[in-house]
Amino acid sequence: MNVMMLLEMASQGFGDRVAFTNGEDAITYQELFDAAGAAAAEIKKSGCAHVVMLDVSSLATPIALFASAWAGVPYVPINYRLTPDEIDALVERVKPCMLITDPGRTADFSGQAGLDVRSREAFISAARSGSALQEPWSMDQDDTGVLLFTSGTTGAPKAAVLRQKHLVSYILGSVEFMSAMEEDAALVCVPPYHIAGISAVMSSVFSGRRVVQLPNFTAADWLSLVTREGVTNAFVVPTMLALIIDAIDDDASARLPSLRALAYGGGKMPLSVIERAMTVFPNADFANAYGLTETSSTIAVLGPQEHRDAAASDDKAVRRRLVSVGKPLPGVEVEIRNEEGGVCDAGVRGEIYVRGEQVSGEYIGRGSLLDADGWFPTRDAGSIDEAG
Repeated sequence: MNVMMLLEMASQGFGDRVAFTNGEDAITYQELFDAAGAAAAEIKKSGCAHVVMLDVSSLATPIALFASAWAGVPYVPINYRLTPDEIDALVERVKPCMLITDPGRTADFSGQAGLDVRSREAFISAARSGSALQEPWSMDQDDTGVLLFTSGTTGAPKAAVLRQKHLVSYILGSVEFMSAMEEDAALVCVPPYHIAGISAVMSSVFSGRRVVQLPNFTAADWLSLVTREGVTNAFVVPTMLALIIDAIDDDASARLPSLRALAYGGGKMPLSVIERAMTVFPNADFANAYGLTETSSTIAVLGPQEHRDAAASDDKAVRRRLVSVGKPLPGVEVEIRNEEGGVCDAGVRGEIYVRGEQVSGEYIGRGSLLDADGWFPTRDAGSIDEAG
């Protein structure tokens, strides 16, 4: 298994489709495949052990993700909003590495041992003009595909390990190949260092849906891009959705006729916000996606019909499902356990445990936190109602 399989299938199935747009720049699936191959050659030549992305979303983001997989080194997106000292500490943990960053930051890392620093533009240019790595990518499913630093309330950030088998299993279990129409477009405004940003790249590539990148979110820019690019699908976090509906009126559906599906996640959605959003976008299919870095993204979804049923119901128990995360994805098992480790009855709150092929639960230096039966303790609290 290797995420390069996903891009190879896309390039062969619909290579001339536009894959990503960022401002006035764009790249097709075939061009992305070729660029990943050339960037993989650069990565191999550099001798680096990791590829670090320290930047907002750009065409460098998908190129680097797939090129890393082709070259057989982990892709490590780092939060560009951290302090310089925090960034330096994380970079130090993954040296020697190729570091791709904003042109304004390259000087901050010049002269450091173990760093091959590339500006975003230089990386993209070399990928577009170079020749592909002649070596085939590894199909070892246990190769590390992505390292993601997760923030904690205490101590240094933990480096979550996502192996190729976890990433590919998530996509194959949740996305239908070539399911998007050529005119479909997904607006992605989550940052590259978030698992949702990584899964958005892979799922869009596999489905054939064009990605419209919004490097820095504002409600005004989001609304403008939806209109200008004919965006059909979007993912936002709850705070973004609140800002969006504050910025528009009840006639939004007439102003944004292309928007068909609006997914959200990354935090608890206030009931008042989702109720208002469903009024503002009455024709959109809403979905609440719940997942973690350690589970390779989404493990449970509250789907469009469940949203409509809950919103229309007079039954308080049914209506409460509007703030739930729905049901587990196919291939994912979820249990609620009490402090003694026993499985809770329906409606009883406890810790969420999850099991499935996409679940990693592994950290650098700590190993796997999966128990003997493959269950991962999320440390999130929740309950399961009678309907599951």
